[in-house]
Amino acid sequence: MTTTASDLPFELIQEILTISAESSLKQAATLSRVSRSVYELTKPVLFRTFVYWDDETVLPGETDTEWLNSYGKYARDLLWGTDSLRIVPVLKCCPNVTNIAIWIDPENADFPLLLELLSQHRPHRLSIDLNILFGGPFQEKHALLPMFINMTHLEPISNNFPDWDLIEGIQHLPKLTHLALLHTLNMNSVVQNALTQCKHLAFLVLSSLWGPRRYDPEAEIVFEGPRDFSIQGGDDPRVVFIRSYYVEEWHLSSKGGKGMWVLAEEVVNGRTGKL
Repeated sequence: MTTTASDLPFELIQEILTISAESSLKQAATLSRVSRSVYELTKPVLFRTFVYWDDETVLPGETDTEWLNSYGKYARDLLWGTDSLRIVPVLKCCPNVTNIAIWIDPENADFPLLLELLSQHRPHRLSIDLNILFGGPFQEKHALLPMFINMTHLEPISNNFPDWDLIEGIQHLPKLTHLALLHTLNMNSVVQNALTQCKHLAFLVLSSLWGPRRYDPEAEIVFEGPRDFSIQGGDDPRVVFIRSYYVEEWHLSSKGGKGMWVLAEEVVNGRTGKL
């Protein structure tokens, strides 16, 4: 006796379609054209990641309020690298984002309101200039704010490194396990303090601007560090040097691919025998 899809329980069909859609964005897009009901199942995948960059929407994402009210609830990952004034309505309409990267020009940005919105989201992953966000050094009082209660991954981008005093509050983040810093000259103090003071830290990525600036999946992006640089603590098994590929790398990482964080975990786990 031959069993067809129509013979299966609706719940099982729904589960099969959902798993298939979650396998890839391309697969979700294909399934979305099958029927209206299947399209509804694919929405959490189709509208999971929003990327706004250089006034161009790289992935699904509009700043129109009506559009955002319809699809913003599905967003889990948000990268913002364009007009700082337009990010506020986007964050308001995307209440479920937990992976947030905000790379903006500080001019004209409403940082008090931005801080309030981030406190409501309580992201697990955050990439932002903490010194600009808080108007000065990132201190213990900041680390204890509600917005950091769930944070495990942090990339405190800044043009002022290396200076541990500017970010020393990160040692008080209750769940910080993954930290990424821009690899610059004379950053021994920052590296040493991060390794010794952040009690839950398991992975320290030193991202570099050396090498190609465009993402190349075939390139070797984990490396031993520039030969002319010497970092105390650089031989710690938790430290990984990775070339930075900006938007492309972040997008890959947001989809669970071998982005910066996954690569760091593979390297460190290999060193410590946790594979």
